[in-house]
Amino acid sequence: MDKPELANILNQLSEQELKERLRAQKPNLITQPGLKPSAVLVPMIKREEGWCLLFTKRSMEVDSHPGEISFPGGNIESDESALGAALRETEEEIGISRNELHLLGELDEISTISGFKIHPFVAELSLPLQLKPNDSEISEVIILPLAGFLDPERFQVQNWNHNGLNYPVYFFRFPECTVWGATAKITKNLLERVLGLKPFG
Repeated sequence: MDKPELANILNQLSEQELKERLRAQKPNLITQPGLKPSAVLVPMIKREEGWCLLFTKRSMEVDSHPGEISFPGGNIESDESALGAALRETEEEIGISRNELHLLGELDEISTISGFKIHPFVAELSLPLQLKPNDSEISEVIILPLAGFLDPERFQVQNWNHNGLNYPVYFFRFPECTVWGATAKITKNLLERVLGLKPFG
């Protein structure tokens, strides 16, 4: 199946179909000790042209990953669940409350070379969007078409060495921004889960 066909299938999926595909298998969980638990929300928006993803550009003033493109999220506090952390951080960062989204499912946990274990949750945001970005944490909100991530011209893999081990690092290059690292890995997993195949080889 070629990329235009996959993009067409992707854009025509209903919220219920997305939910069923995301919940068809349990997410892979990481049991490696010593990693700092965190969670993110992968916000999806259904527009006339198809499904889109919402990303944030982190402020240059924050301590962690300044200026990078990410999903809303952060550390899991000792008294909350992974989902609770993702929802709390989403409200703190972009002003979207639990009542303004519909949870669709979860994705595989991923680990980062900086020592984090990230648990991603996927949700559809209610329209019209009532975004209230926190200027102290977020410098910009960027919305990109999900089907655009299927373009092979935008996708790149680099092998990075860290402590003697090689890691694949993914990049999706758009005119607006470059999505890379953990955020790109989560996006790649979302596409693979929703489409039921590996469009990136």
